[in-house]
Amino acid sequence: MSIFRSAAGGTRPLTYCTNVHAAANLDAFEHVLREIVAPLLGRRLGRDAPLLLGAWWPRDIVDELAVRSERREQHARVLDELGLIPASLNVFPAGRFHGPGVKESVYEPDWSTTERLEYTLRAAEICAEFLTRSRADRAVLSSVPLGFRGHSREHGPTSEHVHNVFRAALALEELRERTGVEVILALEPEPWCMLESVVEAITWFDDVALPFAAGQGNEAAMRKHVGVCLDLCHAAVVGEDPIACLRDLERAGIRVGKVQLSSALVARGVHGHEALATGYRDAVYLHQTFEATGRIGPFVDLDVESFRAANPVDTDVFRCHYHMPLHWRGDAKVETTQDMVIAFLQAIVAEPDLLEESVPLEVETYTNPRIEDELEFVVDRLQGTT
Repeated sequence: MSIFRSAAGGTRPLTYCTNVHAAANLDAFEHVLREIVAPLLGRRLGRDAPLLLGAWWPRDIVDELAVRSERREQHARVLDELGLIPASLNVFPAGRFHGPGVKESVYEPDWSTTERLEYTLRAAEICAEFLTRSRADRAVLSSVPLGFRGHSREHGPTSEHVHNVFRAALALEELRERTGVEVILALEPEPWCMLESVVEAITWFDDVALPFAAGQGNEAAMRKHVGVCLDLCHAAVVGEDPIACLRDLERAGIRVGKVQLSSALVARGVHGHEALATGYRDAVYLHQTFEATGRIGPFVDLDVESFRAANPVDTDVFRCHYHMPLHWRGDAKVETTQDMVIAFLQAIVAEPDLLEESVPLEVETYTNPRIEDELEFVVDRLQGTT
């Protein structure tokens, strides 16, 4: 990872997740890379070394790259020309991520299916090929935290989930031996998913995944190739401190594949509840919402009857899964968890051992296409200029 452009004087590879840009196919994605991504990263991080690309590869792009070698070669030339290395992939949304009706379909297929396993491994193979060409030796793929709990929170991890994650670990170990590229599958805890929090992820690893891998004779592959993607918005919604999450993951011996820098929406009391119910509902994404004390909720979305009919009091604090611009603190009606993001960035600067230097920091603010503002916000704080 040392070849990647850093955010601040030789530390912390920084990028942003390109899922903010709606690209209908590979040609459209390459247009985004040429016209937006490479110029933007170059302006913010300079042009004296390769740029880390936070690529979103939905299944149709992965399939086209996998089956058409000439198209794969053409895409590799585009990446070379632009100085972009796709060592951070978002393979969480396998399907479309823009337009109405995304909602819970973003979690499909989940890790109980061979479809999720095969899609992920195809992406890993292609990524390794591109990285070998660029003389890079590590990549991270963020993915669904096993699956969706269901609207009534009725579903939990099954044997199929752990079997397929272990099969992925074995395949990634074989890929490393064959190509020299180490790929980490980073499960991304998210509200209302089977691994909803970092605490739940650690428990699943300790009680299920690692014992299963040990029983199959290869716990080392699971520890080496499967870890966690820490998303700061998700952690805030479920009431976790991301700095404590890093310490807990280190104690558990679970890898942090990458950190997604994101800010959640916060609303307080009766007026905050009204602001969420009237101003932030949309037809595209789920906005899972938790009240800080657990007095009411949680709510799977802002448009469900249970949220609209909730009886808030002025002491209630609602934390909503809504990826807000990092540089925006809020307005008279709502706030964000920007302070948590700032505290996290300050902590990893003050205490570098908290997070391995090669772990990418990736801005994921898919509600704000003005990503340059977000990158500037992060760079300034990593450099201590703000």
